[in-house]
Amino acid sequence: MRKMKKIITVVLMAVLTLDCAVPALACTPPLKPPHIDIPEIEVKIDDKLQAGIDVAAKKFIEKNVLSKPVINNATYIQKTTRYGTYGYISVGWDAVENATSYEIMVTKADGNKKTYTTTYNGLIRANYCDKFLEEGLEEATIKVKAYGKDETFSLWSDVVDVGQYNF
Repeated sequence: MRKMKKIITVVLMAVLTLDCAVPALACTPPLKPPHIDIPEIEVKIDDKLQAGIDVAAKKFIEKNVLSKPVINNATYIQKTTRYGTYGYISVGWDAVENATSYEIMVTKADGNKKTYTTTYNGLIRANYCDKFLEEGLEEATIKVKAYGKDETFSLWSDVVDVGQYNF
């Protein structure tokens, strides 16, 4: 008797499944999207227009670009004691004329990056207040960018390797 109930249940499930699926398939028309050929478009800029674009780009760069910062030192000092490991990063660069703030990007050897912002031409940061610095900065690099008024900016400085000292 139990086998019969199981067989009837399976047969009813199959019939119910087919009953729901077949009408949907029968009513769905085949999808045949139209094919459209898109012609290639070639834009030619005459010499006068190209010269105007070049002059405008040059004026924009002259107006909006500050001089590139030069990094003087980039050091990470780490000291391990019986109470824990303490460390700090110290970065210094020449001040850029008309700069109001600086962006410092620290990149670890594994590719992790963190950006700091300051209004000074230096940065000192300790590992006890910054989780990014906890594991040290072995083989890390640093670069600096200056920002000024009216959306002026500089190019990134040359990338500098961080000197690491462990005590």
